[in-house]
Amino acid sequence: MTIKNNKYTKSDNAQLLGTKDPKEIVYQLLNGLNKKLELTINAIDKGEIEIAKENALKAQNIAFALRKSLDRENGGEVAEGLDFLYGHIHFATDKLIKSNKKDYLQNALFVSSEILSGWKGLVNKIA
Repeated sequence: MTIKNNKYTKSDNAQLLGTKDPKEIVYQLLNGLNKKLELTINAIDKGEIEIAKENALKAQNIAFALRKSLDRENGGEVAEGLDFLYGHIHFATDKLIKSNKKDYLQNALFVSSEILSGWKGLVNKIA
């Protein structure tokens, strides 16, 4: 099962590299972030803490990449707000990875879902 997923992921990544719209790339990253947070919470619910930590680390890496991609010079308050929100997601996943604390994960998923929803509207509007 993992092998199949890796093949699809590589295929999706190859397709994204051909896109000229950075908004689509950000949307795909946000979608991945959201999925990893969902998988983290589901693994915790099943008592699979190591799997949860693996997914949390992947979510954390995506949030970090999104944070680094912000245009702080021209982004104004939007970039500042997104920086704070991605920082919150990083904090929530870090708490689980380092301290086994899941207190903020549900909120991180909510934040991720809201950002994803906004980007989805932006990408659909442009398409």
